[in-house]
Amino acid sequence: MRPGPVRGLGVGDDRPATTLTALPGDRYLLCSDGLSSVVSPAALRDTLAAEPGCGPAVDRLIELAYAAGASDNIACVVADLTR
Repeated sequence: MRPGPVRGLGVGDDRPATTLTALPGDRYLLCSDGLSSVVSPAALRDTLAAEPGCGPAVDRLIELAYAAGASDNIACVVADLTR
């Protein structure tokens, strides 16, 4: 997995969407602010790098959000590009 930037799109965000070239071995996280507002970008990266499967990564990210006191809905998808 390549270390990559953490990027977000939100209401009122003036930055244009970014286009990335997806490569085998990349891992993507799509999540709501219920996760990203309470779990730091470093913790997101560390968790995605440490968990071998998508399901365990999602489970751990949700655990981290609850432990941090998430008060909003938590939605996340982790996807690994295999080819």
